[in-house]
Amino acid sequence: MMSGRLYIDGQDVYKQFGMYVSDNGWNELVAMPPLKSVDSNDWNEEDGIEADLSAPVLNTRDVNLTFATQGVFSRYFDFLNLLSDGAYHVFDCAAIGRKYTLRMVSHTSLDYAKLLGKVKIKFADDFPLDGYKYKAPASTVAAYDDYTIDGQPFTAYGVRILQGTLSEVQKPAAVKTNLLRNIKTQTGVIYDSKNVLYKSKDVKLYCLMRAETLDELWRNYDALLYDLIRPDERLLWVNELEQDFPCHYKSCTVQEFDPEGRPWLKFTLTVTFTSDFRITKDDVVLATEDNIIVFTENGVYAIDMLLDRYTYPSVRFVNDRATLRLTSNGKFRFND
Repeated sequence: MMSGRLYIDGQDVYKQFGMYVSDNGWNELVAMPPLKSVDSNDWNEEDGIEADLSAPVLNTRDVNLTFATQGVFSRYFDFLNLLSDGAYHVFDCAAIGRKYTLRMVSHTSLDYAKLLGKVKIKFADDFPLDGYKYKAPASTVAAYDDYTIDGQPFTAYGVRILQGTLSEVQKPAAVKTNLLRNIKTQTGVIYDSKNVLYKSKDVKLYCLMRAETLDELWRNYDALLYDLIRPDERLLWVNELEQDFPCHYKSCTVQEFDPEGRPWLKFTLTVTFTSDFRITKDDVVLATEDNIIVFTENGVYAIDMLLDRYTYPSVRFVNDRATLRLTSNGKFRFND
């Protein structure tokens, strides 16, 4: 049943024009909008960048919608007349439980034969999160803390981080170019080889969001975007590496979306690692002011001082795999 799935300015697109959004046609529309470019300082003597994230804002975006057409082709021109009657139009996407205000940008492609056809039209979404009021995420997905953002597990948003993400986190950043002089009268160049420093790097987080209902899905999806673009840097915790990475949200793409039954959404978040992204395995142990390592009473364990995922100090007995952490509620917690 194709009627009742999409309304534009109150008109049922299928009943009025014999058109409907084709399979996977919603993907670009439901993707999170990108962040506007962030001002930053790129210091030659430091890894990464110093980004100004005091007031991050979302950008406009272009999205392609692919429509399948049935019936007399002239109805397609009636559809174009509707979209040409003023710039902005309200798209009530009842099939996926979302509303957007879009303007037409261009006709990307048209393929028509007799009474069937396919049309791709590009629209602009100029009002990201327009009128949105924050609701904390409420997920039915089982809790898991392999990845967290500002101490909040991604599963709190109904998201599991997929295979391939760890490799993205671990991939090396490009090297900054130090001071270089290329003198015309000399062979080669003169290069400042004292230090090797790295540029900021974009990292892809491969995500799968699940929910019991569309309302739950969109509540958690919007809350995730809102939390990602709060002022200041985010801290991405990767449990496998026992390390926090300062970052900011950049953009999103959607690979698969199924709004039927128990809905799910497969998407990729791109975040920018700004600094402190070198993978390190160094142990920092507790010591006195005289640089004497402090051991436990039995003289066996040194105490490894780690930054906790809750941004509270942590301690670990470092000669076995038992980890004792001080959590944000003041209680001790054993890991592994």
